[in-house]
Amino acid sequence: MENNWSIEQTKKLFAYAYTAAQNGRGLMWAFVKTAEESGRSVNSVRNYYYSQLKMFELVPKLAEDLGIKIVTSQRGQFELFGGDEIRELLERILVGKANGVSVRATIGKISKGDAKLALRLQNKYRSMVMHHRGKVTALMNELGKRGIIYYNPYSKSVVTEPESGDNYKKLNDYISSLDQTEVANFFQLMKKLFA
Repeated sequence: MENNWSIEQTKKLFAYAYTAAQNGRGLMWAFVKTAEESGRSVNSVRNYYYSQLKMFELVPKLAEDLGIKIVTSQRGQFELFGGDEIRELLERILVGKANGVSVRATIGKISKGDAKLALRLQNKYRSMVMHHRGKVTALMNELGKRGIIYYNPYSKSVVTEPESGDNYKKLNDYISSLDQTEVANFFQLMKKLFA
């Protein structure tokens, strides 16, 4: 189905959100109901809702003109992770996984049963592994130098010894730490050097 939303669909989504709030239900109820009726995914509906909510908060007259009632947000202040928190999270997961403890179990222990915190931690871990390879690799190198066994999420292996003098391994680790654009640039450079 197309991602285009009609005014009527938008009004219906916000009406469901308002009804959910009035009946003590969470917004997820409105997202699921809209997803079922529209054939969209729940995540797509949620993302659309929050993008429109932001617009309506910035331009309340637009919501008023459309007859859309805005649910007073009960979202807490968005908390950013500090550098030390990210580092500790990564280290605990990488060391835990090397010792046979799953990512989920490690996050469960850190979050002490707080489901919202667990989700935030899981999302941050995934984001760091996917989008911040350089930082993750730097931490892994440091763990290796300290003699700590850790899990490498890029090679999907447990590293039991500090980095050796194996140049092929070093090259592999270096390439693994790059994002897709950097890998493409690296291979372009190699082509030029060996052409």
